[in-house]
Amino acid sequence: MESASYFAKKHGLEQYLDRPAELNELIFKLLILQESLQNERTRVKRNAGAGAGEETISIRRTVAGKFTAASIGDSRYRYAVETALRGSTATIAVFQRARFIKMLSDMGVPGERIAEYCDTVTLDDDTQVIDRE
Repeated sequence: MESASYFAKKHGLEQYLDRPAELNELIFKLLILQESLQNERTRVKRNAGAGAGEETISIRRTVAGKFTAASIGDSRYRYAVETALRGSTATIAVFQRARFIKMLSDMGVPGERIAEYCDTVTLDDDTQVIDRE
């Protein structure tokens, strides 16, 4: 497992090591931008229709599990902090383009076909987080 500082240096993000809130905000904005671009690409592709020999290939991944968010401080504010942690965290679906390309390449899919698939990948995230409290 990579340390945060190693990962930051590896990806040129050292300036965010002392400003995690700013990094979280940037990541959130990028995810919104990614979703908007995917929605537009899907709309354009749907309007254009698939070409001869093309069809939509999709998968559905069911997710179960949990993640933990924690903070340290004065216990008098426990309720407020717990509420804020619940309200400021989310689960997200992420497409790993480089991994997708490598896997297709390893399975012998030609480069021009891989490019076609990459250009049309969309995520439709209907993940539901159920807070049982």
